[in-house]
Amino acid sequence: MEESYKRIIKISKIIRHTMNVAMIFFAMSLPTGLVIAFFPFHRDEDMKIFIDSLIGNVNLLPTDLVRTFFGETHLKIQLILCGLSVAVLGLIIVLIIRELKKIFNKIIGSQAPFTREISSDFKKLSVKTLILCLFSTLLALSVFIFLRLLAYVFEYGAYLQDKADETNRIQEEMIMSFAEITENKSEQTGKHVRRVAEYSMIMAEEMGIEEDRAKLIRLASTMHDIGKLLIPAEILEKPARLTDEEFAQIKKHPGFGGDLLNNVEGDVMRMARTVALEHHERPDGRGYPEGKTGDTLSIEGCIVAVADVYDALTSKRSYKQAWDEKDAYNEILKGKGTQFDAKVVDAFEKAYPRINAVREELQG
Repeated sequence: MEESYKRIIKISKIIRHTMNVAMIFFAMSLPTGLVIAFFPFHRDEDMKIFIDSLIGNVNLLPTDLVRTFFGETHLKIQLILCGLSVAVLGLIIVLIIRELKKIFNKIIGSQAPFTREISSDFKKLSVKTLILCLFSTLLALSVFIFLRLLAYVFEYGAYLQDKADETNRIQEEMIMSFAEITENKSEQTGKHVRRVAEYSMIMAEEMGIEEDRAKLIRLASTMHDIGKLLIPAEILEKPARLTDEEFAQIKKHPGFGGDLLNNVEGDVMRMARTVALEHHERPDGRGYPEGKTGDTLSIEGCIVAVADVYDALTSKRSYKQAWDEKDAYNEILKGKGTQFDAKVVDAFEKAYPRINAVREELQG
């Protein structure tokens, strides 16, 4: 949906600029119509030729009625009525375009352009345009149908957005439930998941990632250790350093996480799968489980990798004491370009005061 929003916004901006030009063009109809109405013709023959030309080219309902009612007489009255009809038509079209611009400004200024409010605005404006029937039935019907189609498109888009929001809500609930289960399996991790999520969003924002995607990264990061559900509890909770065999078993948890999320649909879950698979990969290719290099790593995985390691270093475990925050900070910076993505480390460094504040708030 995000790509669709961007296209809609881009198209809306183009339409808005086009309407600016159209407003100028139709605004000229007002003085033009007045000039026509009160142009000082000196001969009836010239006036008749001008009226014939005007009626033939403009083809508006009032001008046809004028000819039918007056016939060949009262040429000056005919000319005035024809000119005024041109001026009024131009004014009405300008007012319609102005209302249309307001709607498109709403669309451009909204993060979710597909809303029932926008659809309702198009429907109301379509009814107002029926006044054009006084001038041209074909023009009125064309504008009416066009606006009604836009209304139905945005109404259907709002329906799809509601369904997408509901799907995302369900995904969020599932993710948080799995995250809690994963964390509760090993009591020694405390608020690890919450801290990693907050660190990840802070770094994403520092990197200029748009707000919606930064929030998505925050949510997806809570699933980074879901693969540990398939690791024996005696290994996860071992109160001592792991043996090589046990560490080899632990290193399988990113792959397990990817497998668990492999067939789950939705933007959040797809990102969660990527994060689960890549949060132990390294730009220099020495990470696991696949040994990916910098060019093939997702930015989400790289962000969570820094957040996860920083929190692991500054947290107490049964087999180690928590590192001093300054030592952990320097360790992250030391891994720039090798263990961690350089851009992410730069964001970590710039946003560190906020990150450290979150660490202090969510200790334990």
